Amino acid sequence: MAELGIALGGGGARGFAHAGVLMELLDAGLEPGAVAGTSMGAVVGAMYAVGQDLARLARVLEHLDLYQVFGVPDSYRRVLEQAVVEALWERIRGRPWQAEGSPRLTRMFEFLRLLCKGERFEDLPVPFVAVAADLATGEEVRIDRGPVYLGVAASAALPGVFGPVRWRGQYLIDGGVVNNLPVDVVADFGAEVVLAVDVSAPLGGVPRTLVEMALRAYDITAQELRDVKLARVRERLGERLVVIHPDVDEIGILDFHRLPEAVEAGREAARAALPHIRP
Repeated sequence: MAELGIALGGGGARGFAHAGVLMELLDAGLEPGAVAGTSMGAVVGAMYAVGQDLARLARVLEHLDLYQVFGVPDSYRRVLEQAVVEALWERIRGRPWQAEGSPRLTRMFEFLRLLCKGERFEDLPVPFVAVAADLATGEEVRIDRGPVYLGVAASAALPGVFGPVRWRGQYLIDGGVVNNLPVDVVADFGAEVVLAVDVSAPLGGVPRTLVEMALRAYDITAQELRDVKLARVRERLGERLVVIHPDVDEIGILDFHRLPEAVEAGREAARAALPHIRP
């Protein structure tokens, strides 16, 4: 049984705060013994689980052009607008999405394969689960077997940005659709204390465009599901569930250039919560 388990939520570039949280915990002598992550939470969780030096990795990523690495613009809205145009064109041509590859997904595979050191879930020294969603059934899929990079890619396959990931006969997409803050997954590990790191953004004002309305519907559903799961786990754990919210509300999903801000926000949130985290 792990003394401390950590659930790392999805939120795109805001999820770099997870690295700051983990750095602060390690500096304080606290090593999470079980990790579950969704989307960017799965990416950062995997980096911890495979033994990457998170501080060093953050410095490296800070100097990379991640927009170029993933082949995306700096706005999720712009990505979705582009995806709508592409979808209409594909419909005109009558070609299913499976008929063509996803260049962005290929780039993400290459990136994650390098960062995950070729590790497999079964061989990790720290139990780690990446949460994804089955595109066909809508069911939650907890990935804890096979190549780490593949499970993480599935968990982070944000609709409209990356294509679905084929895994064991299923097509998987971003786990935020079904479980954006996987506290229940960590609780199932039997951790003494569960730390949940929520990097979701507040809903904000009234959407202005149809694309923004579609995004808002996604956010509302994700937040409702998160609140339900948090309530259920709190019933099980009581004060042994600690939820922190790094100050990353103003960082957009694809604001990769703000990595240092997100990391520092994570450090500050973890530092403030240390008295409540120690088992």
